[in-house]
Amino acid sequence: MKKENLIGVIILLCFLIFSHTGIAQKKIIKNGDTWEYYDQGYLENDWMLYIEKYQWKKGNTPIGYGDKKITTNISFGGNEDQKHTLKYFKKEIEILDNEFLGYEMRILRDDGALIYVNGKEILRNNMPNSTITNATFAINTIDGVDESEYYIAVFENSIFKKGKNTISVSIHQAYPESSDCIFSLELIGHTSPQILSKLVESKTITNEQLKQNLKELNTKFEYEKVVLKNENLASNNSNLTISLLIIIILFILSLVIIYSLIENRKKKSRENIKELLFLKEKILDKEKEMLVLSTKLLNNKQYFKEIKADIKSLQTEDKAGLKMIISDINEVLLKEDEWLSLKNHFEAVYDGFYNKLLALHPDLTETELRHCMFIKLHLQTKEIARILLIDPRSVQTTRYRIKKKMNLNEDVDIRKYLLNI
Repeated sequence: MKKENLIGVIILLCFLIFSHTGIAQKKIIKNGDTWEYYDQGYLENDWMLYIEKYQWKKGNTPIGYGDKKITTNISFGGNEDQKHTLKYFKKEIEILDNEFLGYEMRILRDDGALIYVNGKEILRNNMPNSTITNATFAINTIDGVDESEYYIAVFENSIFKKGKNTISVSIHQAYPESSDCIFSLELIGHTSPQILSKLVESKTITNEQLKQNLKELNTKFEYEKVVLKNENLASNNSNLTISLLIIIILFILSLVIIYSLIENRKKKSRENIKELLFLKEKILDKEKEMLVLSTKLLNNKQYFKEIKADIKSLQTEDKAGLKMIISDINEVLLKEDEWLSLKNHFEAVYDGFYNKLLALHPDLTETELRHCMFIKLHLQTKEIARILLIDPRSVQTTRYRIKKKMNLNEDVDIRKYLLNI
């Protein structure tokens, strides 16, 4: 046997052994590695986008204060009763193209944590599901044995780009008098197909959580609408009763006072109109919030399609396991709940856009209507292609076909045209 063939056989055997024994992983970041940190106060809320403008220090993990397991001690500020709400950490790594099928991230945090990759949030743990600022505290206190517990999350390989990547982390305290702060992070790259099963499970859990959040938000929104309506009716009834009493009294006193009363009622009417407009804006904001959640659910569904494609391309002996995973993914993909939810909330925000568009152009198909909806939502061609799982050029072709059906001139911007409907 030639030397080159012998080397190829050895490499193949090594690959098969590692694939079946589940050792096909690599620790990219481990506990004890060097991280850069900032402990001199608060940065701007968009600090993760401009990390190079700040002065960072270096230390080995675990990093923090107030705990014996800490390797690098940092400052908590000048007041023990009013410690800084959060600390900042960053680390740069280099990723080779298609080096891993997925990644496992293990984080030690006290109390809450947000993780960003190249400025984009990928994970939040023990933190509110709202906009995060320098004043945002963690939801719960991490203490006792939980302080040594690593929170584990898995991600697809698309979270990193080829070449240099920056991981940024903010650790938030649960209250100002918190006695300690702890941070460490490990990153493991997996080349075994087993990571894909974990990814499917993770995506399924995330999808269910998003659905539950949407359901809870919808219930809360309906309740608040009823409460606001009742409060408005009660306020109007109270105002009307008081106004009637004032009218009777003022009418008896003099015509001059009646004139003053009429002016006062006009003022009240303007205030009520202003209040109703405020309530309508609040309701619209809620609908927009649910529209965003519905879009996230739909976008999350595309990850299942991508994972399904990755699974089909795998070369493995466990064909039955792959078929089971693909079957589970198909059950999720066959559901049209996300599209229906997105359409309902879109209609609520844009006041019957579908019916108006069909009245003008009745020969548009359902697929073309969805394209029009995405265009009106200011989604870019790549984003539309990702959600519909098609080539960007197909998006451009569909857009050209829609313009022809609408009999629009070449110089007419279809986005501006749809915004006016």
